[in-house]
Amino acid sequence: MMDLNVAEWVKQSRLNAGYTQEQLAEKLSMTKGNVSAFENGRTSPSFNVMLKICHICDVSLPTNELKTPTEETAVIIDELTVRAECGTGEYNDYFELRGGLSFSKEWLKEMGINPKYCYVIYAKGLSMYPTLQDGQAVLIDTSQTIPIENKVYLIMRDLNGLIMKRITRDKNGDWIYISDNADKSAFPNMYAFQNDKIIGRVVWTGGNAGL
Repeated sequence: MMDLNVAEWVKQSRLNAGYTQEQLAEKLSMTKGNVSAFENGRTSPSFNVMLKICHICDVSLPTNELKTPTEETAVIIDELTVRAECGTGEYNDYFELRGGLSFSKEWLKEMGINPKYCYVIYAKGLSMYPTLQDGQAVLIDTSQTIPIENKVYLIMRDLNGLIMKRITRDKNGDWIYISDNADKSAFPNMYAFQNDKIIGRVVWTGGNAGL
């Protein structure tokens, strides 16, 4: 994961937001020692902590240096061992970078996707079935954080767990999260919370694009 230079990203995010280590630690409900350890590379923040830093410091996730493509027409996009719950939320205390998946440069261009801002993660649960299946790989474009109705997004739920849901508005104009699963008794729709943060849009799921 340090290929993404997380330590430098934490420090620059804090400095750009004008926080001391103590101030950032307080907002993260951590100690100054925790933040110091993140910044000098002794430990790495969890994916959820990185998302909280994004929200607190108003920054984006660190961008990775694009790997050498498998061929002239393809690019490798980082694959993270992060699982996003297609239900109420998944807490990712630990994650790893484990290689990547190859995507066509032509397809990415046609879709208007910059691979520099993309990650591959995994869906968990059945609430978004049949669109997203349990364990299915999904491509997240973190540059697409402005909600578009009826598209599927990765969301940090009230600064806690990660969910993937379809976003739309109700008759009053309030944002709601739609579960694609027809069993609404088991998988009800949810209203957005004020502290929810859109991390990016799901743009590919094991061969299905434009969700």
